Amino acid sequence: MIKALAACATVIALAGCATPVERTASGDVPPSRVYIKSMTQQESGLNRIEFTRDSGMFNHDMMELAINDVVLAQITDGEHLAIWLKPGSYVFSVKPVHTLNSPSYTEQNKITLDVKNGAAYTVRIASDIRGLKMSLVGQ
Repeated sequence: MIKALAACATVIALAGCATPVERTASGDVPPSRVYIKSMTQQESGLNRIEFTRDSGMFNHDMMELAINDVVLAQITDGEHLAIWLKPGSYVFSVKPVHTLNSPSYTEQNKITLDVKNGAAYTVRIASDIRGLKMSLVGQ
């Protein structure tokens, strides 16, 4: 009983140490969580790829969004991020920032996108009871 109370007290104390998530009024990922800022700059010859993260019960964890295994940004529920890329093939993936109690990484957590000149794409990041899923929803 005492061990259970001590464990509960520890969890409550650690929860109080959590840093609040910085948000923007527009729903954009804040610049402080974008690690490759140059990809967010629109330039001639580049194509727009927008990532949208669902809101809801299963979508509250902070996620790392990566391009070709390099972390691009951290994204949380209800946020979106637009990047600009040259035509080519890119692998985008997402995984929880904190992995101690997170579901394992699966093929649903990534998507390969063949970016064509003059096109724009929207990639949806969602979570449900089965885990994370990335899907192309617009082109």
